[in-house]
Amino acid sequence: MVGAGKIGGALVQYKGFRQRGFEIVLIYDRDPRKVGTAWNGLSVRDVSQLEADLTGEPVDIAVLVTPAESAQGVAERLAALGVRAILNFAPVQLSLPEHVVVKNVNLALELEALSFALTNR
Repeated sequence: MVGAGKIGGALVQYKGFRQRGFEIVLIYDRDPRKVGTAWNGLSVRDVSQLEADLTGEPVDIAVLVTPAESAQGVAERLAALGVRAILNFAPVQLSLPEHVVVKNVNLALELEALSFALTNR
């Protein structure tokens, strides 16, 4: 997971991932106030360590919960490190090679869809 903000914190604590066979094994952020803090038993690592960590221990799926302005750069780094799928919570469309699957999660659009469904019942 890249991004140790409020959404990242909620996702790290979500027990449904593990129940479905997914385990968050690494958490990254660039904020020095967050780096080194413990999140659900994991230590938040500096995003500058991404290449060093993932080169020796490849990861198939990454969860991206960064601000929009840093999402593309981080996603490109993840793709270059062999990540094959990204769950993107950043409010931006990512442009990545075709071999990288991206699933965008836009909470505002999901609420709009619910509102529309309620209005048009």
